[in-house]
Amino acid sequence: MNHTGPTDTMHQRGVKARENLVNALRECGDLADAVEHFDGPELLEVLDYLDSLRFVMAESGQLLAGVVRGEL
Repeated sequence: MNHTGPTDTMHQRGVKARENLVNALRECGDLADAVEHFDGPELLEVLDYLDSLRFVMAESGQLLAGVVRGEL
């Protein structure tokens, strides 16, 4: 019988949160040139996307911090 305990589940959530946070941070870096050079509708589209990444970063960062605190 393979039972996943609360510690394993939290660890898995932490791994996924870290992956999401890293990906969002990399995308932000990649979008810097777009923010620097785009105007009008293209810039608005990039800014909207950055706002969605900000949400992912906040949520993933909080989850990852909670997992790390729980492991200390």
